[in-house]
Amino acid sequence: MKGEYGAFLFHGVTGSGKTEVYIHLAQQAENLGKTSIILLPEISLTPQIAGRFCSVFGDRVAIWHSRMTEAERGWTWRQICEGKYSIIVGARSAIFTPLKNVGLIVVDEEQESSFKQESPAPRYHARDVALMRGKLSGAATLLAGATPSMESFYNQAMGKLSYLRLTSRFGKALYPQVHVVDMNREREVREDYSVTLSRLLSEKIAERLDNREQVILLQNRRGFAPVVICRECGETEMCNHCEIALTFHKSDSLLRCHYCGANRSVPACCQKCGGKFRLGGTGTQKVEEVLVRKFPNIRYVRMDLDTTRRKGKYAEILNRFGNGEVDVLLGTQMIAKGLDFPNVTLVGVVNADTGLFLPDFRAGERTFQLIYQVAGRSGRGDKPGEAVIQTSNPDDAAIKSASQLDFDSYYNICLNERKELMYPPFSWISRVELSGGDRDKVQSRADRLVMRMKDRPKGIEVIGPAPCPLERIRGQFRYQILLKSPKNKDRNGEKFHTFLREHFGDGSGRQTKSGIKMTVDIDPVSLL
Repeated sequence: MKGEYGAFLFHGVTGSGKTEVYIHLAQQAENLGKTSIILLPEISLTPQIAGRFCSVFGDRVAIWHSRMTEAERGWTWRQICEGKYSIIVGARSAIFTPLKNVGLIVVDEEQESSFKQESPAPRYHARDVALMRGKLSGAATLLAGATPSMESFYNQAMGKLSYLRLTSRFGKALYPQVHVVDMNREREVREDYSVTLSRLLSEKIAERLDNREQVILLQNRRGFAPVVICRECGETEMCNHCEIALTFHKSDSLLRCHYCGANRSVPACCQKCGGKFRLGGTGTQKVEEVLVRKFPNIRYVRMDLDTTRRKGKYAEILNRFGNGEVDVLLGTQMIAKGLDFPNVTLVGVVNADTGLFLPDFRAGERTFQLIYQVAGRSGRGDKPGEAVIQTSNPDDAAIKSASQLDFDSYYNICLNERKELMYPPFSWISRVELSGGDRDKVQSRADRLVMRMKDRPKGIEVIGPAPCPLERIRGQFRYQILLKSPKNKDRNGEKFHTFLREHFGDGSGRQTKSGIKMTVDIDPVSLL
């Protein structure tokens, strides 16, 4: 470290020792009289990573995230202002902490969408704020991860970021051996279309239990069943406030909406035809039930939003797993990255297709990153690791490349697709969302907005208006307009931002007299 600004893409494979590099750089910064900010994508990672920093820096490390109480945040803020801490470890808002003389900023797993503050305003991406704060502070700024975002990968190729790469795992650890199970064939052979755990995954779990080794199972849907469907007419139980199927939670026998939080009891029969319901899909609670049925004496813990609401529950679950009190850690994407347990020798992805076909141009990228990351939790110590990926789409490029741990091939495929469709990183994009309680008024307002933009400058493309993929959330109907501008033309970015300011102002989401709210999100991470 030279004590001056530099922007880097630090691309290290899973298990390559990136956290040790962060600690070493923070030590160098401290030797220069500088401080450090370490940003993490999940609150669940904070205790483990902060613990490793505390073992080196002691009480000079502060933690910052949204689960802290107002009193805790106030006290920590004052201590930071008084110069009591030299290192801040936390979630995205930690980038705004009043740390003086910053010399190092690390954005760990920089590709994660959780770094984007979407609502409420101000809408910002912590990765972009980190780069700007690093430039203003003269700090070395690392965008780090095993699966960088397409934007960062492209920026290093264009020379905007210096490229640092670790291509092998730390010490004697080897890449896990990855097995792909075609669940279509599995169901046919077993003549059972409700299969949750394949024979191969079940056998591998049994082996680990016999060897006193640990297992991580990923199922990126919480609850028991994501949909409840009538057997006779096919009617799905929907939320009254959102255009969303209700999820059945067996733990309290309720149907829950994962968007607005509404819940109700399961009806005795279909109100449309009187038929009986069936449960469709698989959530973490269902996997939990199957595990207990197959392995009656199994020691497991489930880690999802339902089990970690209580303060301190994240750390408690991870401590139990780390101490060997638990054989299997079952959870959603919060267990897929950043965790380092040397006794984990098997990772199972129960359904790799979850999220693959969402109507969002980043769906394939996110699927690849999730599978690649969670597979990397296996075999991080001296013992060899394995991963079992269950999928109904084994030939999909994202799943095939992730199961082969083939980063370069997938990113080349994805970048070519983005270039052809002129999506980021080859264009600037902005999402204008209009919402209100009256669908016709929202649609009419959206149509008028597009008509007003008819005489737009050359090089700005308008897509829409169209209903959002999730059309109604919390009783509000939603329409969106996408605006794109290619990056390959002179001063297109300046023209694009001038155009947005002229037509939408600051886009802060103020409600008009007609009751319609308009928000403008520049560089959105989701189009749902």
